[in-house]
Amino acid sequence: MQSIAILGAGDLAATVGRRIAEQELAGRIVLVDADESRARGKALDIAQSGPVEGFDVRIEAAASLTAAGAFDVLVVADPPELADARVPPARASALGEALAPAVGKRPLVVAATAASALMEAAIRKGLSREQVMGSAPVAYVAALSRRLASELQVEPRAVSVLVLGLPPDHLITPRESACVAGVPVDRLSPLALRRATAGLAGRSLGPVALAAAAARVLRALHGSRPSVLSLLVQLQGEYGHRGVAVAVPARLAAGRLDSVVEVPLDPVDRVAFDTAAQRRSREAYWA
Repeated sequence: MQSIAILGAGDLAATVGRRIAEQELAGRIVLVDADESRARGKALDIAQSGPVEGFDVRIEAAASLTAAGAFDVLVVADPPELADARVPPARASALGEALAPAVGKRPLVVAATAASALMEAAIRKGLSREQVMGSAPVAYVAALSRRLASELQVEPRAVSVLVLGLPPDHLITPRESACVAGVPVDRLSPLALRRATAGLAGRSLGPVALAAAAARVLRALHGSRPSVLSLLVQLQGEYGHRGVAVAVPARLAAGRLDSVVEVPLDPVDRVAFDTAAQRRSREAYWA
């Protein structure tokens, strides 16, 4: 990638920018915020750490996407419209509609947790489902893997799991997806997955975890091989739902969302997933 624009200049935007710079995922990063002086300060802070951390990336600031110049990907982090912990759907929808013309044919990655309404609005305004995704579920997968590893006394990297639904309030983990080195978690401990999921449900994640998730998605988008990640994606008939953005496993390839992966859900998880999707549908209706 030549250039990545990050919308916002708060802690999440700065951390996303730092992650991208450290991994040199782009040659240029521009923080975009109406408070340009704040964005400029964050950009300078990241740039000055480059010689210490060993990266060489241009870090810039702009007051608007128009002033930001050309970019290959837009990451929505923490613009003022998403500053509140619980963003009203109407506010997020308005931002999505406003962003769609500026994004054009490029990927839109929403790092903020308040992503569904924004994504759905951007797609209604003309963006394709294949270019719009929310990265927060990747962070919840990591958090759940850490909790499972603690429950089972194993290394976190040995744990694999999927997250579906609307985390953190409606977080669903298919039992068949939770494994340790390929061994189903239920064979090691019948209660470990339930305890780990219950401990994470309803908990918001911080900027470092969310930024790491966004960087992971950006790497996958421009990787040489396809990747399957838990992402917020607008469903188009998959899992029996349409028009709502919820967390599901999705395949990324060639710089776009290639497809949604449908995994089997047991009756309990099926009801929980349908409840999450229906809740999202009601929120979208009243927005």
